[in-house]
Amino acid sequence: MLKPLSKKLNTIFITVIMLIITSIMIILCNNYVHTEQSSEVLLFQRMVTQMMYQLEDNSQNFESIADSYHEYKSPIFCYIQDTSGKMVYQTDFDFPTDVDTLLERFRTQTDKEDTFIITNDNKPTTDQSGVFMFNGTRNDDYLGILATIVTPNDTAYHLSLIYRQQSLFDILTKQAFLYVSLWCLSLIAVTTMSYLLIKKALKPTEVMLKSQKDFIASASHELKSPLAVILANAEKLEQLQIDNTEFRKSVKIFDKECMRMSKLVRDMLLLASSDAKSWTICKNTIDIDTLLISLYEAYEPICISKKICLRLEISETSYPKFCADEEQLFQILTIYMENAIHYSIDNKQIEIKTEVTAKHITFFVIDHGKGITEDDKPYIFNRFYCADKSRTDKSNFGLGLSIADELAKMMNGKVGCKDTDGGGATFFVTLPLK
Repeated sequence: MLKPLSKKLNTIFITVIMLIITSIMIILCNNYVHTEQSSEVLLFQRMVTQMMYQLEDNSQNFESIADSYHEYKSPIFCYIQDTSGKMVYQTDFDFPTDVDTLLERFRTQTDKEDTFIITNDNKPTTDQSGVFMFNGTRNDDYLGILATIVTPNDTAYHLSLIYRQQSLFDILTKQAFLYVSLWCLSLIAVTTMSYLLIKKALKPTEVMLKSQKDFIASASHELKSPLAVILANAEKLEQLQIDNTEFRKSVKIFDKECMRMSKLVRDMLLLASSDAKSWTICKNTIDIDTLLISLYEAYEPICISKKICLRLEISETSYPKFCADEEQLFQILTIYMENAIHYSIDNKQIEIKTEVTAKHITFFVIDHGKGITEDDKPYIFNRFYCADKSRTDKSNFGLGLSIADELAKMMNGKVGCKDTDGGGATFFVTLPLK
C-alpha cells in the first residue's frame, strides 16, 4: 500500500524540485549568453578603435595592419575606400555569406540609421559609428561598424568593418558540459534526498500499518477457535427437541451471526496471509468451459430464488490453453457473483462471459443493478470499504473485493470495474494466458 504512495510522492517531489532547478539554470544560461554577446560587442568596438589609431598613424601600412586583425581568433573583415568610393583595400574573406551580399546588407542597415560621415567645417574627421547588427544568408549573424580615418596628410578613408558573431549554439557549447553535469548531479542529489526524506516521513505510517496487520492476523487466529466452539454448541442447541418458538428463533439468529463472524474471520485470515506473503499458488491447466459451467450451476438456484435471470455466454470457438490457480480464480468469480446478486434488482439479468486476446483472458460478471457512483469507484477494492457509509447493510464487511484484488495480483492479473450499459456494474478480472 505504501509503495505506490511512496513512488508517487517521490515523482512529485523530484519533478517539482527539478523544474525549479531547470528554470534557474535556464535563467543562468540566458544571462551567460547575454553576457557573452555583450562582451563580443565590446571587444569588437575596442579592436576597431585600436585599428583606427594604427591606420591613422601608419597610412602606408594599410595592408599589414588590416591583415593583422584578420588573423585573430575572431577575425575582422576590413573594407577600405577613399572619399570617391573607390576600394583601396580589403582583407581576405572567409565568412559563410559572400562579401557582396554582406556589404549590401550592412549598407542597407546603416542607411536606415542615417549614418554619417561626421564632418567638422566640412572636413572629415576620424570617428566611428555605433555597432550595427545584421544577418547573413546562412543563419549567420554579424556586427558592423562604419569608420572614417584622416591621415596626417589630411587624406580621408572610409572603413566598413565586419565581425561574425558566435552562434547561440557555439556560446552554449562552451558551457554545455558544465550545465549538463550540474543538472545530472542535481537530479542524483534530489532523487537521493527525496528517497531518504519520504522514507523517513512514511516510517511511522509503515510501523502503524504493520502493527495493524499483525493485530488483524493475531485477532483472527485468536477468534477462530472460540468461534468454532460457539458454532458447535449452536448446532447442539438446534438438535435439542425444545418446543419453544422464541428459543428456536434465538438459536437461528445466534447461528446466523456466528456464521457472519466466521466469514469475517476467514476473510481476515486470507488477507493476513496475503500480507505475510504466505499464500501459495498452485497453477494447473484450467478447462475454462468447465469452470464457467460450475460457476453457473453453483449460483443458478440462488438467482432463481431471487427472481434474477442468470445468463452464461461461452465462446463458440475453443478456449486457448490457460494455466492459473483454479481455486483462487473461482473464488474471485464467486466474490463477483455474490456482489452482483446482492445489488441486483428483481427480474433483472446477471451475465457471465469471457473475452480472449492474444496475451490475456478476461472474465466478466455483469449486473444490471443500481451500479456504483463515481465517488466510490476509486475505493471499492480497498479493505473494509463500503459504499453504504452508515453500515446498515450487515451482509458484508467490505473485504470481498479487496480479497479478489489480492488474489488477482498473486496470479499477475488485475481486477477492475466499469459501468454497465443501461445501468449496473461490470466487474472483471484479466489474467495472462502464459
